[in-house]
Order: sequence, then C-alpha cells, then structure tokens
Amino acid sequence: MFQEMFKLLTVSGRKDVCISALFFALYGLSAIGMIVFVFFILFHLTGGGAVMAVYPHLVCIGLLVVFKGICNMVADLKKHGAGFDIVQQIRERMIIKLKQFSLGFYTNERLGEINTILHKDVDNMSLVVGHLWPRMFGDFLVALVVFIGLLMLNVRLALIMAVSIPIALGFLFVTIKRSMAIENQNNAALLDMVSLFVEYVRGIPVLKSFSNNKSLDYELIQRTERFGHTSTAASKLKAKQLAIFGFLLDVGYWMLLIAGGVFTVNGSVTVFTFMLFAVVSKEFYKPFASMETHYMYYVSAVDSYERLGKILFAPVIHDRKNGTVPVSNDIAFEHVGFSYEKDEFCMKDICFTIKENTMTALVGESGSGKTTVTNLLLRFYDVTEGRITLGGVNIRDIPYDELLGRISIVMQNVQLFDNTIEENVRVGKRGASREEIVAACKRARIHDFIMSLPKGYETHIGENGGLLSGGQRQRISIARAFLKNAPILILDEMTSNVDPVNESLIQDAVTELAQKRTVLVIAHHLKTVQNADQILVFKNGELLENGNHKMLLDSHGYYAKLWQAQYEVLV
Repeated sequence: MFQEMFKLLTVSGRKDVCISALFFALYGLSAIGMIVFVFFILFHLTGGGAVMAVYPHLVCIGLLVVFKGICNMVADLKKHGAGFDIVQQIRERMIIKLKQFSLGFYTNERLGEINTILHKDVDNMSLVVGHLWPRMFGDFLVALVVFIGLLMLNVRLALIMAVSIPIALGFLFVTIKRSMAIENQNNAALLDMVSLFVEYVRGIPVLKSFSNNKSLDYELIQRTERFGHTSTAASKLKAKQLAIFGFLLDVGYWMLLIAGGVFTVNGSVTVFTFMLFAVVSKEFYKPFASMETHYMYYVSAVDSYERLGKILFAPVIHDRKNGTVPVSNDIAFEHVGFSYEKDEFCMKDICFTIKENTMTALVGESGSGKTTVTNLLLRFYDVTEGRITLGGVNIRDIPYDELLGRISIVMQNVQLFDNTIEENVRVGKRGASREEIVAACKRARIHDFIMSLPKGYETHIGENGGLLSGGQRQRISIARAFLKNAPILILDEMTSNVDPVNESLIQDAVTELAQKRTVLVIAHHLKTVQNADQILVFKNGELLENGNHKMLLDSHGYYAKLWQAQYEVLV
C-alpha cells in the first residue's frame, strides 16, 4: 500500500517527503548533540577542568540551537508540501475517474460513502504522507545513527538496549490483523450512519409531513448506537495492545539501566558512558514508543486506502483514445440488449436507425426504456448485447471525448453549479469568450433576462441554480447546447412544468437549436413530436412500433392508445 501511495506523489512530492524526513532526523540529532556537549561540560567541570575550556562547547550548543530551529522549519515546510501534493494527486485522479464510470457505479455506490471517501479518506492520506512519514522516517534514521554510535561506545549495553524491540514489534504485528478487522467494522458502521444521515437530511420535508412515522428516526438511532459500540470496541483493543507494547519497551529500558548500573559498579563501564546510554537511549526508543501513533495511522490508512481504491482502481468505461472518428452522424442500434441489474429492467433485441439531420421521438410510459436509449448512446452504460454505431462506427471504437463532443443534451432536470451565469454557460465549451457566451444566450432567449440582473453575466445563481426559475434554468441549458454546437442533440421535453411565457421562449429556442442537427426527443406530450421524422414507441424495454405520426395512428396499435389516452381522440 505504502509503495503505491508513494507512486501517487509527483517527483516534487517525493522530494518533499525525503527532505522533510532528513531534516527531522537532523533536528533530532541536533538535540542529541546538545545533550552530549552538556555532558562534556558537566564532567569537565566536576572533574576540576578549566572553565575557559568549556566555552567552545557552549558555542557549539548555540550553533546547534540555531541549526535545530532551521531544520525544524525546513522539515515542517516540506512535510506540508508533501501532504498537499498527495491530496492534489488523489483528488485529480478521482475527478477524472468519476467522469469515466458508468452511471451504474453511482447507482451502486451510496452518496454518503462517496462523500466520506472524498473527504475523510483523502485527508487520512494527507496525514499519513505529510505528517506520519517524514517524522517516522526521520525518527528511525535518528534511532539508527544513535544505535550505531552507542554500539561503537559499548557493544554489550547497545545490544541489551535493543533486545526488547523485536519482542515488542512481534507482539504488535501479531495483533494487527484482529485490530484491522474491528477497525473495518467501525468504518463500515460509520459509512452506514453517514449514508442514512444524508438520506435523512434530504428527506426532512417528507419526514415533517409524516411526523407520526418514526421508523427512519429509530433506524438512524440504531446505526448511531452501532457506530458507538464499534468505536468503543476498537478503542479498547487499541488501548490494550498499545499498553502491552509500551510495557515491553519499558522492560528493555529497565534492563539497560540495571545492566549499566552493574557494569558501572564493577568498573567495566565509566559513569560518563552509563549516563550517556541512560539519556541518549531514549532517542533510540522514541520511534518505537511512537508506534502507537504510527500504528493508529496505519490501521486507519489501510482502511481508507481500500475505500479510495474503489474509485482509483475501479473499472471504467473503456476508451479507445486512438480509435476511429466517424465521418457522418447516422445512428444505428443493432440488436442491442442491456440490463441495469440482474432480474431488473432489461432491453432485448432493439433495432432502429436514425438518419443524419432528422428528428426522432422516443415515446412510451415511464420506465419503458426511453432514457436508457440515450444513456446507451452516450455510453453512460455499455450495451451487453449487440452494438450501437455512429456513422457506421461502433461507438466503443470511437474516442470517448469525440463521442461526447458530438452530442449536446438538454434535459428536463437541468444541472447547474453554484457559480456565475457566465461560468455555467461556459460548461458547454471550455475557454469560450464572453462574446460567444452572449451570442449563445441570445439564441437561447435568456440574454435579456440576464442583462436585467444587477450583475448581469457575473450573477451567482446559487446551488443548482436555486435563484432561478425552472424556465430560466432550461434556457441556460439551451445556451450551453448552442455554445457547444454539437451535430447531435438529445432533448428531454422541457416544457412540462414551466409557465406559458417561458414555454414559448423555450420552444422558439429549441426549434432554432434543432435545425440541421440529428435530434432525439424524449417525448411526454405526443402533440409536441407529431411532426417528427420517425417515432419509436417503447414499452417494458421493447421497441413495439416505429413510424411517423400518421402511420402509427393508422395502425391502431399501442401509440394510438397512448394518443387517445392523452387527448381523448377516437382513432
């Protein structure tokens, strides 16, 4: 895991980790050097030495104080740089991956879990790389230098000092598996609680309307209690393990003091050597004593990294970046089969052709497969049987950016962002100039409204355009499509829930937008598509009928029944 995390860092980030660890090591060695000089001064003075002889030692201590401060500053700066680097790299990769998944990923992955991954787990990686690694590597480097130095001073005491380390580490590693299992249970309980809490908050209006039903309240309380129980169990186990681990280290230090005292009494070790071991050995034990922190970070990091892997290493929509670019925009579904989940809605043997620069309407009751057709064309999902072609080329063989670049979408539920009107329209074309945006808004019949606002195109519209009406949001979406100027247009009938003024403006804008384009319309009101070149009639994932309005009415089939049900016209 740590090797993979290290690879995620940029070259600069890796350098920051190494430099930070080195300067933390120098920081620790400076402190030890100060202690050694103090010992020299004390033993020199107590031995009757001249006072003048200690001045160079005092100067060295002063220089070490300055050097220590510089090392601490450099190490802190570099560790933060490493932490920011890993966060940036992970989030950039996650942003790219989130756009590459099929929509099925978001159906299966809960919003609460994704939110936890994006925030808690990414921050855990920052703590590990930016705070744990530099100090841990620096402390172990200090411990190595100290051990070598003390080994050169006295082999017997150095080996006694180190004898408890492998025993303590062995105990810790043996118990890690159990700790990780409990930590996984605790994190799973956290995800369950967060997921339901997000759902609970979103459903507050409904819950207030049905205040007598407390079932969701009780479920949230149960999940909260479960998280509390798993957190307590995890904390108790960690406390027990780390207490035993710390005791084993203390036993090693106790053995060092006893052996050093005996050796000093029998004269095989000088008092200076014994005192130096007694004090400096604490720096040797320091990284191992800090294993409590390292261990807690490790358990947390492993679990976080596993969840991050659900995004970073999850399968994505296959993209042939060097694939074939079609020369036309004819669309064909050839014996297409698809299902979202096993034993759920499925489409079988769907066949139809849409000629370039024609309008095709998709009609049928809710859940019949209309939206699924557009999702498959956009490769939000991949077909399980048959194939879809664009200009005679299988869409799987077309570079994904090329495919999406050829299609504009104007849906009933418009997705806007908490930004200015200008930036929301610019989503249609990256790097578009203000002049291009204004021209697109004029064609979308929204320019006059924008200019009536105090800040015009610089007006912030709130989360998902909450400060705008439904019709205004629709026209901004249409402006995006004008700006993108793609040859294929997908329309979800937008005028179902807007006032007559906005409906008229939207219809005018859409009529202009559809000119000289290949258009697919998801139709809810059949009158709006009776002039379409062809109408595809779906029911329960099957394509029942295909023809123009007159042909379908004359056939007295399912389309005729839908028409009669909507407009009470006998056919």
